[in-house]
Amino acid sequence: MKKKNNYNIFIKGLVLKAYIGIYSDEKINKQRIRFNVFISAKDNIKKENNDISQFVSYEDVINKIKKVLSLGHIPLLETMADKIADECLKNKKISLIKIRIEKLDIFKDAESVGIKIIRKQKK
Repeated sequence: MKKKNNYNIFIKGLVLKAYIGIYSDEKINKQRIRFNVFISAKDNIKKENNDISQFVSYEDVINKIKKVLSLGHIPLLETMADKIADECLKNKKISLIKIRIEKLDIFKDAESVGIKIIRKQKK
């Protein structure tokens, strides 16, 4: 059986503002959130034609993150990460996604707090 190759893309240090958290002030004040995303995608395309539509685009991934944030307040980082993963995994070229999300301004003595999830394409 021939093993299928993957290619990887990543987004490092994307900082956006979002309504995130369970406390009342977090529901009305946006916070700085840092995103790091790693995607493994199926590499079964002919690269010599340079057709970007055959690849997973990091611009599309960033737009999907912004789309989720535009929906309004989200109580938990875990929920936010799951929604972003669900949006990205609609692209069947993606076989795996790792998302790390950090709140940057929560504790003055910590650079950040956050979560990391890993999701795979359903077969």
